Amino acid sequence: MEFNLENIVRKNIWNLKPYSSARSEFDLYSSGKNDLTLLDANENPNNSSEFRIQSSATHNSELLTHDLNRYPDPLQSAIKEELAQQKGVAKNQIFVGNGSDEAIDLLYRIFCEPGKDKTLICPPTYGMYEVSAGINDVEVLKVPLNSDFALDVEEILKQVQDDNGIKILWICSPNNPTGNAILKADLKHDWQAQNYTRGGMMDMPFAPQFEAELLENQRQLDRLFGNFNGIIVVDEAYQDFTENMSFIKRLEDYPNLVVLQTMSKAQGLAGARVGFAFASPEIIELFNKTKPPYNVNELSQQAVLKALEHQEQTKTDIQEIINNRDVLATQLSNFDFITEVYPSEANFILAKVENATQVYNYLRDQGIIIRNRSSQIEDTLRFTVGTRMECEALITALRQIPANAGI
Repeated sequence: MEFNLENIVRKNIWNLKPYSSARSEFDLYSSGKNDLTLLDANENPNNSSEFRIQSSATHNSELLTHDLNRYPDPLQSAIKEELAQQKGVAKNQIFVGNGSDEAIDLLYRIFCEPGKDKTLICPPTYGMYEVSAGINDVEVLKVPLNSDFALDVEEILKQVQDDNGIKILWICSPNNPTGNAILKADLKHDWQAQNYTRGGMMDMPFAPQFEAELLENQRQLDRLFGNFNGIIVVDEAYQDFTENMSFIKRLEDYPNLVVLQTMSKAQGLAGARVGFAFASPEIIELFNKTKPPYNVNELSQQAVLKALEHQEQTKTDIQEIINNRDVLATQLSNFDFITEVYPSEANFILAKVENATQVYNYLRDQGIIIRNRSSQIEDTLRFTVGTRMECEALITALRQIPANAGI
């Protein structure tokens, strides 16, 4: 099936003339021109605001003296330039949004006619796909994950081929709340990452069973993307905590692919609310024409730039979280009332817990806030991986559950 972008975009969006500021038309933010008289946007000419911002990468407080009386760069040019180098894509393949949630909402606005079109999710998964669909009056169809939290590709293909009203398929990988990677961009790359970087030989041959798995994975990807004339969104919010290759590397292969990432997790900027979408230039152009003109504020843009400058510190922070995850998983598995600790490639752990709600309420009363996921997967709790001290506080609290607590 040949993918046709125009056929699946809402006609009013395809024909939309976007809001354009004088500075966008002048290309102010990438022109390098600083000595300009700015009389176009009805701003206050007096800049009296100075703010200190804590860099998550350097842990130092830095004074921001940027002109907060001026509107921020509407297309976040400096961020895109840095990201393009780090991710190996072109600047026009990047959308910067007010958190990934803005990108999720815009995808519905761009591709789904309210009250007519549908979307497909694979529960248990991130709840905002369904919430945002409801806000945009888009019907939600569901193909649940298998019992081992694997993607049911055959049922997905059946659904999208039987119903041409399905415009968007959402795949969260690594998945929230299960923690596993449910879609692999390239098993060959993943195998090399897991073996060569641990001292394996570069010319080490693949085992025959892995060769078959590799070919089958590629066949499934081609079937999935090639047989759906809609948008497939791979949400990689937790990509930094897995060794699997990012789907950003497959953008050239699949024109209907959109990849979401965020600054909220590995970079520790959840409060800044900045997320990214990576896609073809044509899809990114639709994002930019549909979004509000100044969707990411100046303070958040500067915080992102500071964090992106310190890649080595971010890598150190990620490894610390992974180490804490491994320790926490081992400790959780030692409790008799925790019957299963699921493998995780994210910065959280899902566990099956007897009397999960009682345990959740007990921890809440001790001032330890976790996530009760029993409404999605029976008797499960999700534990975010905190600092080593926070993890120890959790384990200590679990050890001190009173015998008469009914747990």
